[in-house]
Amino acid sequence: MALSLTCPRGHQWDCEDQPTSTMPVCPICGLAPIPATLPFPQTLDYQPQPSPPSPPKWGGEGQGAPPGDTASTRATLPRPPEEDEEGGAPVLSQHIPGYEILGELGRGGMGVVYKARQLKLNRLVALKMILAGANADPQQLERFRAEAEAVARLQHPYIVQIYEISEHNGCPFFSLEYVDGGTLAQKLTGAPQPPRLAAHLVRLLALAMHSAHQKGIIHRDLKPGNVLLATPAEHVSGADSLHAETQAAFHLYGIPKITDFGLAKHLDVQSQTRTGAILGTPSYMAPEQAEARTHAIGPATDVYGLGAILYEMLTGRPPFESDSSLTTLRKLVAQDPLPPSQLHRKVPRDLETICLKCLEKDPARRYPSAEDLAEDLHRFLSNQPIEARPTGWWGRSVKWMRRHPTKAAVFGILIMAALALLTLGGIYHVRLEQALAESRHNLVRLHIVQGSSALNTGDGFAALLWFT
Repeated sequence: MALSLTCPRGHQWDCEDQPTSTMPVCPICGLAPIPATLPFPQTLDYQPQPSPPSPPKWGGEGQGAPPGDTASTRATLPRPPEEDEEGGAPVLSQHIPGYEILGELGRGGMGVVYKARQLKLNRLVALKMILAGANADPQQLERFRAEAEAVARLQHPYIVQIYEISEHNGCPFFSLEYVDGGTLAQKLTGAPQPPRLAAHLVRLLALAMHSAHQKGIIHRDLKPGNVLLATPAEHVSGADSLHAETQAAFHLYGIPKITDFGLAKHLDVQSQTRTGAILGTPSYMAPEQAEARTHAIGPATDVYGLGAILYEMLTGRPPFESDSSLTTLRKLVAQDPLPPSQLHRKVPRDLETICLKCLEKDPARRYPSAEDLAEDLHRFLSNQPIEARPTGWWGRSVKWMRRHPTKAAVFGILIMAALALLTLGGIYHVRLEQALAESRHNLVRLHIVQGSSALNTGDGFAALLWFT
């Protein structure tokens, strides 16, 4: 009997309902199927994790554990599948040479991250592995390798650093700098933040992304959830007020570090993304991502993501949000975000102008680089005139016409018709005035001719009538 399966991107295919040692995957995009009862994921590159494997003989919650097994070592790491007695479910490893697994930090569509201790150096690290383990398809392996390479090329204080890339029992993994302060998304909690501190934080993120762009790396998934916060060291005093405000931002949030380059694009490498694939998080992705225009993706794409982070920090919500991803994408493509000051009155006008410039639909109308964004934020923080300018009524009208060409065409036809009527009415009025003037002139000439004729004949009374 054939089962009808659907992947997270909406592809459907039929699969024979027969026991198999591997999970069925979409023949088009390679993602695992999702149950019909699951909601559409909010991250479009999301891959639902497979059903929990059958527990080992000692396993299972409440069934005890083998001798010597503790909570800190029971982290389940993917490894090549071995058939258990019931068949089909992979047995999960609990050991990576050189590391002590302390617990799981989180997981996403493709990878899982563990908190671990690197034994030789006695330091905490974040250990990232592919969820599918040795069962990962070539596309997953390629993306995992690309993420490791992207992070390895970057050395910046506001980007999470990579320590090691290796493999164990056919399962690739890499270790990263461990950041202990959670994510920016956890800090925001839907509340507007102090505008100047938000500007400081986004400025640092912009400098980090400019460094990545110089190495040819585009993140493509910037959002508060991908900004980790490190606990700052002792306060370092500074002479200027900007330094003091930066320290205040570190104290309130932590030191920001960009992470998760799983969707990163290498500008100097031919894209492996399929035409029409939509990658990113709808509430934070740029319009060119939502429209799958991969050729248009560049540094301006990340400038949009930085603007979306700034927008949420200023207003307490992302630029676009909805109950479903598809509705969010429609809003993203067809609507302009509300000005932050309409959602939070205390947002300074210049900072709002900077934020909205980042969120322009057309990449060419955003800041040319993340460095330009950082410099304009520095001007704002230094109380200097910013480079960005608010969009006037004519610019807003042009953008509206571009987004609604049909309505704009109808509106244009109506305007042209009204102008035509006004023009015809004006021409008719001028000609009518000319005809009336000519009629008055002819009437006066007639009176003069007739009056003169009456005088010549000696009829003074008739002449008087014509001249009066």
